[in-house]
Amino acid sequence: MIFKNVTSPSELEGAFAVRRDVFIIEQGIAEDEEYDGLDRECLHFVALSGAQVVGTARVRFLSRESAKIERMAVLKYFRRKGIGTRILSTIEEELKSRICTEAVLHAQMTAVPFYLSCGFTETGSTFYEANIEHIKMQKIFGC
Repeated sequence: MIFKNVTSPSELEGAFAVRRDVFIIEQGIAEDEEYDGLDRECLHFVALSGAQVVGTARVRFLSRESAKIERMAVLKYFRRKGIGTRILSTIEEELKSRICTEAVLHAQMTAVPFYLSCGFTETGSTFYEANIEHIKMQKIFGC
């Protein structure tokens, strides 16, 4: 399994395919909500099994020190195998290399235990995004 920044159009297409499978097909999120026009300003990360993209996330910088992790998704067959954790580790390494001191995300409530296990903390009340209950979470990076 390889975890990396997206470096080719085919990897980005694979990331979009994972998002389509997980968010649009599996969770019923509207396509125009999933593809929100922000992808061009984001860094994209993938997990590759051979040539197949099986997991993805994107990162949008909110400031020089803060980034938001978005669109984290792993194909159903590949879940609970440590792939999400490795994607987050890859993102964290990249953010630290850019002198970023924190990452935030909006976690679906079903994913909160996963993010807690990866060092994130809840930082607010629940809210709805795409008709799914979420909570804001944050991770501060140590020096």
